[in-house]
Amino acid sequence: MNELKLAIELLPRGSWKNDLSIILPKKDWNILREFALKRANGKCEICGYESDDLDVHEEWEFDIKNKTQTLKDIIAICSRCHGVKHFRNSRRLGFEEEAKKHFMQVNDCNEFEFAAHLTQAEILFNERNEIYFWKMKLDLAKFGGEKISIPDITRLKISNPYSENDLENLKNAIDLLPRILNIEIDNYSGNIIVKSDISNKIVWYVDDKIAKTQYNFAHILKSDFSVVGLNGKSVHFKLYGDYGEINSKGFKLENWGY
Repeated sequence: MNELKLAIELLPRGSWKNDLSIILPKKDWNILREFALKRANGKCEICGYESDDLDVHEEWEFDIKNKTQTLKDIIAICSRCHGVKHFRNSRRLGFEEEAKKHFMQVNDCNEFEFAAHLTQAEILFNERNEIYFWKMKLDLAKFGGEKISIPDITRLKISNPYSENDLENLKNAIDLLPRILNIEIDNYSGNIIVKSDISNKIVWYVDDKIAKTQYNFAHILKSDFSVVGLNGKSVHFKLYGDYGEINSKGFKLENWGY
């Protein structure tokens, strides 16, 4: 198959929070967006479809060895091409066949060539998911953003002090103190997720200073705590119930080291 005009781009999980449309103030993102739309002049920059309602898409290049993502372009494209770019999302929403058909039409290829490309995209996606945090490399001046700066987003690695055996023992506790049902660490998003019962309040601490308080009025308390942007060395939480309280172990926070 010749070089593709339209390719599937499965962004690795560790890059999801690096989306410029999310991390930039709206006014700054609009500058980049309008620059791309003006360049496109009402035509999809991939398939040529004419529309006054084009989407704006960020194209990134990933370097696994150096754990970097480099901004290649910001382009204006139609919703159908955008659906192919984010094929997993199109599949989730039930538009898999439409995206597949558009891919084959734009690239003038058959189903076997589509399947081969999708398989390769999935392989790259899984390989890149080994990286929890990607460093961003970009020059926004190329895309009309000469005066736009990227906010410094601190991302820390979370170490879970609880083993599976610890969690099983906590879940099976039979006293009336608050009970931890599950603890999940998501180092892609930088979140600690706690589920508990027999508890009506959770207080989160960063280096022993209160960072977040959440009350519970249901049977199960679920609390997410984000370490994105934090400056600290450890996090712990305290659960409160009608018959007492319990302290968690400390979750160690470290820089990713690159």
